[in-house]
Amino acid sequence: MTVPQPTPEEIEERATIDRSTRFPVMFFFTSAAAWLLAATLLGFLSSLKLRVPGLWDECQFMGYGRLFPAHMNALVYGWAMQAGIGVMLWLMARLTRNPLRHITAILVAGHLWNAGVALAVCTVWFGFGNSVPLLDFSAWVWPIIALSYTLIVVWVIPMFRQRRASLTYVSEMYLVGAAIWFPWIFLTANILINKGTAPVMGAGLSAWYITNLIYFWMAPVSLAVAYYIIPKISGRPIFSYPLATASFWLLAFLAGWTGFSRFMGGPFPAWMSAVSGAATIFILLAVFATVINLMITLKGCSKLWEYSPSLRFTVFGMLMLALYAVLSALSSTYSFGKNLQFSHFIVGLDTLAFYGFFSMTIFGAIYFIVPRITGAEWPSGDRIRTHFWFSTYGILTLVITMLIGGIAQGGDMAVWDRAFSTSYVNSSAYVVGRATAWALIGYSNFLFLYQLAQMFLGRGRKSEGPTLIHAKPGEANSAKAAAGLS
Repeated sequence: MTVPQPTPEEIEERATIDRSTRFPVMFFFTSAAAWLLAATLLGFLSSLKLRVPGLWDECQFMGYGRLFPAHMNALVYGWAMQAGIGVMLWLMARLTRNPLRHITAILVAGHLWNAGVALAVCTVWFGFGNSVPLLDFSAWVWPIIALSYTLIVVWVIPMFRQRRASLTYVSEMYLVGAAIWFPWIFLTANILINKGTAPVMGAGLSAWYITNLIYFWMAPVSLAVAYYIIPKISGRPIFSYPLATASFWLLAFLAGWTGFSRFMGGPFPAWMSAVSGAATIFILLAVFATVINLMITLKGCSKLWEYSPSLRFTVFGMLMLALYAVLSALSSTYSFGKNLQFSHFIVGLDTLAFYGFFSMTIFGAIYFIVPRITGAEWPSGDRIRTHFWFSTYGILTLVITMLIGGIAQGGDMAVWDRAFSTSYVNSSAYVVGRATAWALIGYSNFLFLYQLAQMFLGRGRKSEGPTLIHAKPGEANSAKAAAGLS
């Protein structure tokens, strides 16, 4: 069974929708890419500082305690969420068959978002943070971020209500869920932390917020992309819609219980970490069901991976989602988590989520969306291939070194009469891998930003045929044709 080919009227309708989304979506993509380059630079510098503690001692702004949180804020709020918002707007417009309206209001709110992120990064970098991961900016900054997000994403709901198809696509469910869930977790965490909650509970709320940000926002946006792009490129419908719907509701029910397992054995009621760990383990069912559903959809079309940039990034992102779910489940068990919960492993795990599965899937979406809204093709397939492989090497290097380094560090910290400095010395060699990973990722992102800037400036390739990997421009009119599947 294949997806029906669009009629000329449907093609014209899609072109109208793409034109309506061009300016706001390209604004979010280019702004996000600039933040991504800054975040990777900060990630490299913070890793270098951790490996060589005496470096830049005379400059208080270059301390690890400032560089790393500034890096995480730029990576999550500057790059990940902003790129995700751009994808949400385009994808919802396409799925509901509604042109994007209120473009000026969205652009103004987008500038407000960037101002809020800049303030969040600067307040942490200049020493006004509160040491709560991803919520460590000054108390007056978070209302700006919350307001700008609301002003942007509020238009997703009317588009969904006015959808022209009677069927509710699973991608629409994930997008609406992400649009609603983020304000809930962001407001809850910030209000409780900033109203004077006890520091112990503040730490628990921070862990709850991070895991819910991953499972309630990043995973839904990524899955919405995967459920749209994989059928589009393969030309096949989703293998099982009931399975896709069941996975959505399972994730929606379980995600809110996660987070507190990061503090197992800590000063919390034992049931909190136990329930949290169980929910994290059961989420494996939703993730595995989703990944298997998507892989079966691609069965017999795996050769498309060699040619389609969007499919290559998206499938890799889904595989990284499965890896993240497995490692999260393992670290939520007492036998693994007791030694890993305060080690390098957590940094690697979070980066696997923010960059491994989410960013790689979003790259796939951007490579798919931008040619459709600019009317031009990407200048170079070779640069896209380099972007993919350097990102892949960087992610795998970071995850492997932080996993092994976390085990080494956690094992030393578990010995009660051993100095903490011993755990640092024995794990410091693995930090070299972390710095190397960010250098690789930084190079790949420079190539990505360069190509995206070319597309933004109208310098994309105007010749016939899409930009494919391992195929010259104009050699094939689609990835399926290049792969010999059509």
